[in-house]
Amino acid sequence: MENTLFVNSSPHIRSEVTTQRLMQDVIIALIPAAFAGVYFFGLRAALLIAVTVISSVGSEFLIRKALKRDNTIKDLSAAVTGLILALNLPPELPLWMAVIGSFFAIVIVKQLFGGLGYNFLNPALAARAFLIVSYGARMTTWKPP
Repeated sequence: MENTLFVNSSPHIRSEVTTQRLMQDVIIALIPAAFAGVYFFGLRAALLIAVTVISSVGSEFLIRKALKRDNTIKDLSAAVTGLILALNLPPELPLWMAVIGSFFAIVIVKQLFGGLGYNFLNPALAARAFLIVSYGARMTTWKPP
């Protein structure tokens, strides 16, 4: 028996699942909640979801280009962030506030701390907290379904 100890950096358990595949699974898991939001709150919720997802993906594309880094929008993590953010926002929130939240989530919380896997907070929930602090009255106004 060999008494050699091999020391490698983590992760020690590896999988064939790619980041893109994992994010696809997360999106699939969130689709019922998104459909429920549209069912209960109408097409305004669908518009809010579309705006946050598009602005999250766009923000990631632009910041990666500005920082001269590889494009990572194909891994779908920005789309997941946008979808989670949309599901955490009031349905009547002005769309420009959703865009600001998406920008904050991707640029400030995710990319400026190193990108996927290096952020110390969940970007979508950090953006929600930022929006509550910045626009408290709009973020706490609730319209019953």
